[in-house]
Amino acid sequence: MNDRPQTGRAAAAPAELGREAVPVTGLRARAHEGVEWLEAGGDGWRAVFSTRHGGVSRGPFATLDLSYAVGDLPERVTENRRRLAAVTGFDAAALVVGRQVHGTGIASVGAADRGRGAADQRHALADVDGLLTGEPGLPLMVAVADCVPVVVAAAGRDGTLRVAALHAGWRGLLAGILERGVELLRRHGSIVAAVVGPSIGPCCFAVGEDVGRAFERQYPGTWHDGRVDLWGAAVRQLTDAGVAESAVTLARACTSCDERFFSHRRDAGRSGRQAGIVWIKAAADGDADDS
Repeated sequence: MNDRPQTGRAAAAPAELGREAVPVTGLRARAHEGVEWLEAGGDGWRAVFSTRHGGVSRGPFATLDLSYAVGDLPERVTENRRRLAAVTGFDAAALVVGRQVHGTGIASVGAADRGRGAADQRHALADVDGLLTGEPGLPLMVAVADCVPVVVAAAGRDGTLRVAALHAGWRGLLAGILERGVELLRRHGSIVAAVVGPSIGPCCFAVGEDVGRAFERQYPGTWHDGRVDLWGAAVRQLTDAGVAESAVTLARACTSCDERFFSHRRDAGRSGRQAGIVWIKAAADGDADDS
């Protein structure tokens, strides 16, 4: 498992942005035009995990809030999504987003779903905590502010790709959303990567005894001193589902400790949302951002 902390903030000049190959072996901290994010990727696909820096939102949503569902002004969220897309390379108008309910619902989406939830919450896919696609150029987004964002990529024998974006809160983890996502992707081919993005860490996720015991039963060793290790549970669920440990990357960035991120707990429930976004590169993109 690739679990080295990624805490640096490497700025890139416009001509250099994205021109170094993105390895599948780790997350990198990037910054451009004031926008900060973490990224990972491999041959033909790319994943981005946003921070709260580089947007136009104010107050508890300052500054790069990406959710229409938390009370921020919609025009600011739209601009924030545009800014992130401009520096990372996905099409903001094509985003597919779900209305998350802390469940295990995963929707397989394609070209006909382009833009579902991209411009407002009303058109997002209902009751969905995971999105899966084989459509190039179709970015999938999950919004988080302590829950675990996970992206997974699979390659078929014919070389085609499938990717998934999964929102794993503690309820979703116990219910097996990551296992379900891996199962759906393995119907297509072999899992080549799974990336566990920034989320509340074992240092900060204090829970009641009922939740703690539930995790300890399912994932022994993940409940310590009244706190649950969601990172460890996520990695365990991925590997138990058949993902090779060497294919798993763990950000090890705690959204509650690290003020680069929004945190529902730290911010007493009044907070913006960062996102995990993954997409398959369109043929027209070639390898322009990896060369």
